[in-house]
Amino acid sequence: MMSTQQRPVIRRASLVGVAALTAGALFAGAAPALASHAAETRAASVSATEQTPELTAEQLRFIEDGMGPEAMAELNRAISQGDDGEIRPRAFPIAAVAIGAAAWCAKGAVASIPTSVLSDVADGKFSGKGTYVKNAIIGCLGGEIGGVVWKFLPGWVKNKAVSMVAAFIIKYIR
Repeated sequence: MMSTQQRPVIRRASLVGVAALTAGALFAGAAPALASHAAETRAASVSATEQTPELTAEQLRFIEDGMGPEAMAELNRAISQGDDGEIRPRAFPIAAVAIGAAAWCAKGAVASIPTSVLSDVADGKFSGKGTYVKNAIIGCLGGEIGGVVWKFLPGWVKNKAVSMVAAFIIKYIR
């Protein structure tokens, strides 16, 4: 017969054993699913990169007009600047292309967001769900123009770029 002091020890040991067996079974079942999910995510990001359509002349004008000449110049300068600080000229409107690509990137993240919220973001209002939309767009913009470039852009250019991506999604993607 067990003493009163031995019962809690045995109970704890059996609970630990059950927990270990349960965790092992869960990990064994979840590991293949996690691996396949990671592979699907990588495949989706590769296919999303390949599916970004080329911007039309109308879309380029829409972005350039919406951003304004000062913001476009600032964004082009920031993107074109090399590591040594020297400005390298580009043969195409790189800022407009980056904004268009960011819009296609953010399309999936904002797919379930109502157009009214996107309109608020396009108008520069970032409250409630607009904050989520802004963060999703910033993630895509940072990927397109580079995180360091984004970090050093003036705030007004960042806000214009986020608003322009939202406006582009509304006008050309939805």
